[in-house]
Amino acid sequence: HVAGDTVRNYLSKGLYRYIEELLIQQGSDTIKVKDWSRVPPLLESAGYRLQPEGSDARAEHPSAPSSESSDRADESPAPSTSTTTRSAHVTPVAYGIPDVPVFYGREAELQQLQTWVQRDRCRLITLLGIGGIGKTTLAAQLATHLADDFENVIWRSLRTGLAVDVFLNDLLSVLQPGGEPPKHLDAQLDCLVTYLTKHRCLIVLEDMQLVLQGGELAGQYQPSYEGYGDLITRVAETPHQSCFLLTSWEKPREVSVLEGDAYPVRSLKIKGLGDDARSILEAKGLSNPELWDELIMSYRGNPLALKIIATTIQELFGGNVADFLNQGTLFLGDFTHLLTQQFGRLSSLEQKVMGWLATTGNPTTLPQLRKGIDADVNLSDLINVLESLGRRSLIDKVTQENEVLFTLQPMVMKYVKRHHAPS
Repeated sequence: HVAGDTVRNYLSKGLYRYIEELLIQQGSDTIKVKDWSRVPPLLESAGYRLQPEGSDARAEHPSAPSSESSDRADESPAPSTSTTTRSAHVTPVAYGIPDVPVFYGREAELQQLQTWVQRDRCRLITLLGIGGIGKTTLAAQLATHLADDFENVIWRSLRTGLAVDVFLNDLLSVLQPGGEPPKHLDAQLDCLVTYLTKHRCLIVLEDMQLVLQGGELAGQYQPSYEGYGDLITRVAETPHQSCFLLTSWEKPREVSVLEGDAYPVRSLKIKGLGDDARSILEAKGLSNPELWDELIMSYRGNPLALKIIATTIQELFGGNVADFLNQGTLFLGDFTHLLTQQFGRLSSLEQKVMGWLATTGNPTTLPQLRKGIDADVNLSDLINVLESLGRRSLIDKVTQENEVLFTLQPMVMKYVKRHHAPS
C-alpha cells in the first residue's frame, strides 16, 4: 500500500545523502542537497563529468573525476544562463523531467499541446483530469519532446508542500545560479517574469491540487498558499516568451478566469485512452482480446485503473478476462485509495450530489437533481456545485434530446455507492 511517489521520494533522499558524501570526499564544504536540480552543477563543480558512452577507459569508473576535468572546475566559473542561447546549464536544469519508458497513444493531445506551446506561444497551460488518467505522463512526454525549444526545462512537484516563496527561491536559484534571490513574494515574481521575458523556459508544476483547499468548491487555495494564485496571474497576464505547464485534479480559479481560445492561457481535460488502452492489457498478457473493449469501457480507459485491474486479472484469474467479467462486479482494488483522496476534498453539498447521483444510477437533469436532493437548495448553489464537480473531473455530462444530464463514471459510481451513498 505504498505509492510509487513515496518510494521515489525515499530513494531520492538516500541518494542525496550519498551525493553529499561524494562532495565531502572531494574537499567540498558540507552542502545539503534537497532536490535534483542542484545535483549536476554541484557534482560538476567538484570535478565530476558525465562520461559519454565508449569514449575512453575512464567510463569504467564514472564516479571518479579526471584530473583534467578537476582543473577545469577550479579554473572556470560555473556555467551561466545569462544569454539567450542554449547553455551548458540546460542538462542539469532539465534533469527533473520524469522518465516515461512507455507512452500509450495521446498523439492528438500531444499535438494539441505542441501547437499551443510552439505556434500560439501560450504562457500558461493546465492539464486537468481525474487521478490516474495520465496527466504526469503526458506532461513529461511533452517536456521531453520540446526540450530543444527552450533554454531551460524545469520540473517541480508540489507533493512536498512547497510554499510559494520557497518554490520561487528554488526556481530562481536554478535559473540564476550564484545570485541571491529576493526574499519577498512581489520581488520574486518581478525577478522571475523578467527572466522569463529574456529567456525561453518551460516550467512544469505538478499536482497543483495539493495547494488547493479541501472541503470547499474547486479552485480555492489553502491558507498560506494563496501566493500561487499571484504566480499564476503574473505568468498569465505578463507578456513573456516562456511557458508554465500545470497538472492538477482541479482547475485553479485564476485559470478559469483567464483562459480562452483567444488568450495565451489554455486548459486541456485529459480523458481515457480508448483503443490505445489495449496496449496496456496486451503488455499484461491478458487473454480474450475480443472482451478487452468491454473492460476498457468499464474503467473509461483510465490507464492506472486498467493497470491495477489487469494485474488482478493476471494474478487471480490467470489472465482470463472472461472469467473476471463473469463475476459481474466492477473491482476497484488499490484505485479506491485515489478516489478516497479526491472524494475527501469535496464540500458537503458536492458529496451530497455525488451520493444522490450514485444511488440513482441514471443520467439526471438539473430539476430532477434539485428535487431529489432537496427542493429548498438554492439553485445558484447547486449550479456552482455542478460546475465545481466538472472542474474536478468527477462528473460527466451527456446530452439527450437537447437536454443536458449529469451522471458519474462507472468506477466513481461504484466507489460512492459503496462508501458514501446516503442511507
